[in-house]
Amino acid sequence: MDRNIIVIGGESDAELTRMTPIDKHIVASSGKARPNVLYISTANGDDRTKISNFIVKYQSAGCTVTTLTFFIAPFPSTDRVSSLIEQADIIYVAGGNTRAMLATWREFGVTGLLKAAWENGTVLCGVSAGAICWFDHGHSDSGGAFALIDGLGLLPGALCPHFSSEAGRKASFVELVCLQGIQPAYAVDDGVALHFINDQYHRLIRSEAQNCAYKVSASPLYVTSLPE
Repeated sequence: MDRNIIVIGGESDAELTRMTPIDKHIVASSGKARPNVLYISTANGDDRTKISNFIVKYQSAGCTVTTLTFFIAPFPSTDRVSSLIEQADIIYVAGGNTRAMLATWREFGVTGLLKAAWENGTVLCGVSAGAICWFDHGHSDSGGAFALIDGLGLLPGALCPHFSSEAGRKASFVELVCLQGIQPAYAVDDGVALHFINDQYHRLIRSEAQNCAYKVSASPLYVTSLPE
C-alpha cells in the first residue's frame, strides 16, 4: 500500500476559500469520489473562521469534512481522537505555530496515530506548519526566530515553507542546511505543493504558476528547481 504525503509551501487569502489545483490533487490522491477529510487546526489555535472556510471549500468538492480541535469545547477524549484519525481518508493539517502544535499532539498521543494512519494508506497533507511537521526537520519561526526544529520523521531530511515570500527565509534555510549537513533538503514557495510517495519525491503541483520548489544541497552548494 502506497504511503502519501502532500506538503504545501503556503497559501494566499484567496486560496483559503476556493478549491485550487493543489486541493483537487489532494482529493484525487485519496482514490475516492467522496473522501472523508479530517481537518486538524491545532497550529492556528483552532481558528473558527479558518475552520469554517476549510469545511465550505472541501464540501464544495463533494468531501465529507470533520474537524479535530483541542482548544474548543467540548474537548476530545482519547477515543474520539483515535476514531477521527482512523476514519479519515485524508488528513489535512493547518498552518500556524509548529512548536505549539507538536507539543499538543504529543500530549494527546496524536503523533503515533498519524503515523499509523499514514502506514495504512491515509493521505497526509498540510500547509506551512502542516507541511514541515512530517519531516525529520522543519524550518520554522514559531520560536520567534528562524530555526530547524524536529518534526515527526515520516519523511527524511528538512523542509522550508514560504521560501521566496518571507524575508530571511531563503538565506536562513540554506545556511542551516549547510551547517548541519542535512539531506535531502526541500524548499517550497507559496502556492506550490510536493507529493511524496513511500518516502520519495514524486511530483510538484502548482496553484501559482510563477512559483516553484527547490532542492538544496550543501556539498556542492546549490539550489536547484525540482522537476514537475
